[in-house]
Amino acid sequence: MKTAKTVKNNRKMKTVVFCVVAIFVCLSLGLLNTIQAKEPAGAIVSPSKGLKVGVVDLNTVFEKYEKRKVFDAQLKEQEKQCQKNITDRKKELVSLSEKIQLLDLGSEARKKDEETFEKKSMELESYAKFAEKSLTKKYKDYFENLYTEVCKEVEDIGKREQYDLIIKKEEPELQSSGISELQFKVGIKTVLYNSDSVDITNRVIDTLNKRFSEGTKGK
Repeated sequence: MKTAKTVKNNRKMKTVVFCVVAIFVCLSLGLLNTIQAKEPAGAIVSPSKGLKVGVVDLNTVFEKYEKRKVFDAQLKEQEKQCQKNITDRKKELVSLSEKIQLLDLGSEARKKDEETFEKKSMELESYAKFAEKSLTKKYKDYFENLYTEVCKEVEDIGKREQYDLIIKKEEPELQSSGISELQFKVGIKTVLYNSDSVDITNRVIDTLNKRFSEGTKGK
């Protein structure tokens, strides 16, 4: 009798536990449905937004930017003119030196030409230093301006086309004279691989060249 009673009690207990579990499951499902109804569609199951990444080869941009080519030609012409002036002054000093050698030692004419030679030598040295410093500054200023302009264009493309990240890409020339130089060139390579679809180098070049072309037409 006790055994039969015990079995009957166990059955009642299992039934109660089953009912409690069923009620809990129903309440949980109802609560979940209520939460999902309040959330925007796709808020729970939608994947996170992927990053939009681009790469730019700055060396190629500078190489193909028409404005850079024009500036290079202008600066090289100025450098050529400075070198011509220096060469002409050196020739003048050589001629004056030869003339001095033909004059009598201690003569007034020789003393006068020696003073002139000394003065022109100092002027030549001063001019050479000034020309070098001036050209170096012009190269520096023009490169800084170009770099700023290129970076601004990359930034504008990034904002306009909603890029999350644009990375500088470089293809270093691995020919080197030693292991240290080779290690340096390998070390500056920032992008090891990228698909063509993320490379916006040509777009940057085309935009810069178009703007430069339009700007020069009105001059």
